[in-house]
Amino acid sequence: MRNFSAKILLSVLLLASGGAALTAAPVATQLTADAMDYDMESGEFKAQGHVTLKREDVTLTSAYGEASTKTQKARLWQNVHAFGTHRGEKLDAVCAELVADFSAPGGSYAMKGNVDAAFGSRVLRAATARLGGRTFGAEDVTHFEDKDRNMVMTCAALSGDYDAQGLRAAEGKGSVTVVQQDEQKTSHLWCDELSYSREADTLTGAGNAKIHVQSKSGRTRETTIECEKLVYSVGGNVVTATGNARAVQDGRRISAQTLAYHPDTGRLEAKGTPRISVDLTNLKPSPRTPAKNGAPAAGSEKGGKK
Repeated sequence: MRNFSAKILLSVLLLASGGAALTAAPVATQLTADAMDYDMESGEFKAQGHVTLKREDVTLTSAYGEASTKTQKARLWQNVHAFGTHRGEKLDAVCAELVADFSAPGGSYAMKGNVDAAFGSRVLRAATARLGGRTFGAEDVTHFEDKDRNMVMTCAALSGDYDAQGLRAAEGKGSVTVVQQDEQKTSHLWCDELSYSREADTLTGAGNAKIHVQSKSGRTRETTIECEKLVYSVGGNVVTATGNARAVQDGRRISAQTLAYHPDTGRLEAKGTPRISVDLTNLKPSPRTPAKNGAPAAGSEKGGKK
């Protein structure tokens, strides 16, 4: 075991698979620290004080760290910061502990402890998170935001993948909530499981699904829908509710086998023997039309056409 106490120590580690003979261009990894122990036989480093690990376009910093040239893994803890470019997207994350695995092309990163990360147009806050290749995942998610879609999600577990065009697919499980906004309305969605598919152009909520749409401009009507399954067709801009589907809109209660809701207009369609009830106590009286030439006002008890 060798001990180094220099302010900066540069170690260029050629991390090849399993330490075998190099068959491809090695990736240089640079490790620096205030103090470092290196075991030449095991190929293990232990570092402390301003630990910095650089590999390709990603930089990792922390108070403490360890790395191995044989396993091609590194572990950093206390005040961890990861930043740079991963798979062509900007990465900036902080956490309590991070394990990096460089055995696969591009590497993978597993973070835990108050994870607060931004990658591309997405922001994630969770207890744990992982990023590898073009896939990601997290547990105990308190905030997942896709800025391209003005969408914020919370859930117990999250997984997904992306490509050069952005988010390709995502799945949330356990007490899922979603808030999505545009200039006209704010939509809240609750369900047990949620899935997004860019290819199908749909957002699907299953298990105790509920959506509430609140108008910002007054052009659409406030609507609440509950069911077993909700499918939002993004391109078609329609929400289809199935499985004990029921809705409340403008004092009307509607239930049917299937409900189709158009968020932009507030139009609600019921299919399959619908039942409609109206709560008369909460209905607001319609404004009366001003009388002309002394005639009774429209809607009054006198002079109304039948």
